[in-house]
Order: sequence, then C-alpha cells, then structure tokens
Amino acid sequence: MTVLGSPLPLTGTEISCSGSSVVPAPLQINAFGLVTLDFEGHIRFRVESNLPSGLGGVKLKIISEEYTADSPILGKVTLSQTDTITTPLSLLEVTGNAPTTFRNTFFHDFTLTIEKPPSGGGPLVLSSTKTLTTVCNPLKVFPPQGDIYQLQQPADFALVTNPTEIVAQLQQLPMARTHTP
Repeated sequence: MTVLGSPLPLTGTEISCSGSSVVPAPLQINAFGLVTLDFEGHIRFRVESNLPSGLGGVKLKIISEEYTADSPILGKVTLSQTDTITTPLSLLEVTGNAPTTFRNTFFHDFTLTIEKPPSGGGPLVLSSTKTLTTVCNPLKVFPPQGDIYQLQQPADFALVTNPTEIVAQLQQLPMARTHTP
C-alpha cells in the first residue's frame, strides 16, 4: 500500500474508512429549529497522484461516501456524496518528519435527505451550496485510526429544486474516521 521507505500510499490504492460522530452534529432547520444527529457511515477514496510541493503528499478522490443518523423527529437523515466529477481532489500532505506527521483535508459535496421533514410530505432532498471541507491536523498515521476530522465552517443546504433557498445548516460535524481494510 505504501512506497518502500515512504509513509504515503501508492497511486491507484483504494482506502475505506468508517466514520461516526464524536458528539451529536447540530443541524439547524429553518422551519423547525436545532436538531442534533449522531451520524455513522463510510468514506472510500482512491489515491490519484503525488503532491510534488512541500514535504510531499498525495491527492485523493472520494469515490463513495454516506453517513446516516436516526432521529425520532426527522426519521432517517442521510448525508451522501453528490458528485465525484466536480468535487476537488482531497489532500494528504506530509507536514513533518521524524516522526512523520500529516494534514488530511477532504472536500465534500453532499446531498442531505430528511425522511420526515418538519413541513410534512415525502422526503426532503437538499444539496450543499458550497463544497464542505473537513480536516484532521495533525494526523500521526495514515490511513487514520480513530482520528478526528472537523468541519471547517458551517455548511448551508438548499432545495435541489431551488438552490438559492437555504433550508438547513450543518453547524459542526466532528467525525472520527478509522481505516477498515
């Protein structure tokens, strides 16, 4: 999985990790108020290329990602990867040597599906208005082993049918990720 003498994974390597909320993630819904959700799920990514700058690193492409939470009020709430083509490549950067440390930055475009929206009716499907960024820094080993990734800024979600109408905001998403071979 790694280059001899290097802590970096080889180009083409696919890596899977489980993910779960460290603390409940606050989701503000305009028509309802604040709800906290315990997300669990997975992320799968592939090493696309090397980073030649700095101490080195690799670019990562998310190829599958989904997290779900069960809410007594909203039913099943799902965060799932929207698009693999337009989402920027994520980064694994070497930040130090002896011992080797990393900064891992993931870029996400999500669809948020609420099974039982406060307004009633069928499932409510929302889309992130901007690419979300989650970071783990410092990361002491890669793939991660229970390391915490933090959302860098609150994420707005709008109606898929009206992208200018923001309906919800994910305020935090502290997520523990663990490699699952």
